[in-house]
Amino acid sequence: MKRFLFVTLLLLLGGAFLAEAMRSYPGYLLLTVGGDAGKRIEMNLWVAVGGLVLGILALFLAIWLLRSLARAIEGSVSRIRFGRSRMARRRLTNGLVEYMEGNWARARRLLLKSAARSDAPIINYLAAARSAFELGYRDEANELLAKAEATGDDTQLAVAISQARMQLLDKHYEQCIASLQRAMQEEPNHPALLQLLRQAYYHIGEWNGLRALLPRLEKHGTMLESQLQQLELEVYQNLLREAANRKDREKLREIWQSLNGRWQRNIELRNLYGEMLHKVGDDTEAEKHLRWILNREWRGDTVRLYGHLTGADANQQLSVADGWQKEYGENADLLTCLGRLCLRNEIWGKARQYFEKSLLLRSDPVTSAELARLLYALGEKEQAARLYEEGLLQAVSDLPQLPLPGQGTGMLSTKAS
Repeated sequence: MKRFLFVTLLLLLGGAFLAEAMRSYPGYLLLTVGGDAGKRIEMNLWVAVGGLVLGILALFLAIWLLRSLARAIEGSVSRIRFGRSRMARRRLTNGLVEYMEGNWARARRLLLKSAARSDAPIINYLAAARSAFELGYRDEANELLAKAEATGDDTQLAVAISQARMQLLDKHYEQCIASLQRAMQEEPNHPALLQLLRQAYYHIGEWNGLRALLPRLEKHGTMLESQLQQLELEVYQNLLREAANRKDREKLREIWQSLNGRWQRNIELRNLYGEMLHKVGDDTEAEKHLRWILNREWRGDTVRLYGHLTGADANQQLSVADGWQKEYGENADLLTCLGRLCLRNEIWGKARQYFEKSLLLRSDPVTSAELARLLYALGEKEQAARLYEEGLLQAVSDLPQLPLPGQGTGMLSTKAS
């Protein structure tokens, strides 16, 4: 209030002073345009001052109006532009939600509509490409991947990963591997590339490639330790099987010798190695490995295989297996194994006893066939025939009830014991 009174008083004093100055000093202003012969303009000094002040005020007003108009136009343009950007972001969000839910057609439509005004068009094109792929539009998917790559200089890796995933889903494993190998020239240890290459190698059974990839998967991959160990075990198992299937004894040994001590002490892998040695005809070496296993733990499949081996010393094999009977007790698999080893040592009576004991513990067509073969060789052909019949019926699944000759209307149903 005091400030308002002060300003009002000041203006009154200024007006009074100005009126007195105008009365006391009337003055005039002379302007000459074009020299002495030019046009002369005369006016009252105070009128000129007033005109000058009004002109300055008018100039400032014009500038203010122009600036306000410019701001208004800029605001309208921004509202239109940002309104479209918000619409594009909303469509992108909705498109990604549809993409995650697997609504491929709607996702593709929303993502492509918002791509032109998207802040990150590569996301639109990559997701739309995958949606098109899922809808079966392979050519369109490739075109969208090309558009995604054209959005910037740092998009090649993302495009390569998306392309490899689609090739993997399409079971084009060789193309997938080629795409990944090109991308890995720039990013050799990228986790996503490593995982995709692992899957592609696994699908085509490229075990040597997988073995070479294992160190990088361990260092840079995202697999759990248990998953990585299972993969490593599968790789070594399949490499051993491949060498055995080719009857390549030297390659089989080379693969085994290249494994570190931890894997050579793995019971499952060592058991397979013994089996593959038997397959390539190296029973002497196989016997050492299977004996190593059975001296540490009981395995029915291992002792069954042990009975098939022709070791360097058949008598020693029998002695070793007899020691397992004392350690592990009587077992159907071990008794059958002992019976076979007795046959190898030509101990016919003891072999018969072992086979008969095994059959008392468990009906088994293989053991029945072994005992039948022995009895037939010993001249007990009727009993051998009966055992062959029993073994055959054990090996065959349930027979249907059917009438047989000499049984009238009776029905016979034979089930494997």
